Amino acid sequence: MIRTLFSFFIVMFVLCCVIYPFALNEVARFIFPYQASGSLIDKNGQATLDINKAVGSKLLGQFFNKPYFLHGRSSAINYNISDTNQSSVNSGGFNYAMSNPVLKERIENDLNQFLKQNPNVSKKEIPIDLLTSSASGLDPHISKQAAWVQIPRIVKFSKLSQKQVEEIINNSTEDKFLGIFGETKVNVLKANIAINKAMKKSKNAAKNTRTNS
Repeated sequence: MIRTLFSFFIVMFVLCCVIYPFALNEVARFIFPYQASGSLIDKNGQATLDINKAVGSKLLGQFFNKPYFLHGRSSAINYNISDTNQSSVNSGGFNYAMSNPVLKERIENDLNQFLKQNPNVSKKEIPIDLLTSSASGLDPHISKQAAWVQIPRIVKFSKLSQKQVEEIINNSTEDKFLGIFGETKVNVLKANIAINKAMKKSKNAAKNTRTNS
């Protein structure tokens, strides 16, 4: 009896923990190669399967602090950028209660920092998602309103027109799933890739104008 049970355990272990996951992974890579590879995008904002050409995943947030870029949500784990003390990739939030003084201090600091960076925005105009972090701490999106209030700062430092920045944000906006589920949101990485491309194009155009004049 024990031998039969042990044999059954080995067979099911190999079947469920080795063969099934491997087969499922290979099927996913064949049918959905882009999604199965992590939904990576390159410096031109195009989907890529080459990790060496990727600048990030459209599913994972990144830390942006340059004034000409769109800024994302606060992250409890700081998006695992290189200046952290964390050695492994992970996700999660601190889950502090609203009464926790540490949370209040963090929100107050973020609020003051945002007002300093965006002097044209009043305190009551700041969308809540710019002061709160997501459950995963890796949210790649912000609300349309959160993107919109940053436009004056981006226009000032990127030297792009307001129309250009608005168009970039609109092109980086993702609608509700099936028009019902979720919220309309802006992918921060995609928007910043587009801003960077537009800035380079504008600089090259100005350089060519000076050369030809």
